[in-house]
Amino acid sequence: MPVEHADEGRIPALYVPADLDVASRAAAALRVQRLVLTYRPRGVRLHMTPGPADSASLSVLARLRRLREGLGIPVTLTDRPWTAHPPPVPTAASETPGPSPRKVRS
Repeated sequence: MPVEHADEGRIPALYVPADLDVASRAAAALRVQRLVLTYRPRGVRLHMTPGPADSASLSVLARLRRLREGLGIPVTLTDRPWTAHPPPVPTAASETPGPSPRKVRS
């Protein structure tokens, strides 16, 4: 999938490559739209690789802008390197089962 995202509290970080191909544009725009409409975040930070953006990437940005205007969500556009945070790894303590259910006597 051309769009990556990471949750950072109520402000998700999205990554869209500046050289997105036309075939992936619709899927990328739909993914961005679903993320924004599903989570209704306080804001969105969009990471794009440095360099000139092509028309497909600008189309995704335009979709996000229209969503932002309709929902009143601020968007921050940055060319900083993408550093998605990996999902938390379960520890042995979190994998231990809780207390066993009580048996009810009849």
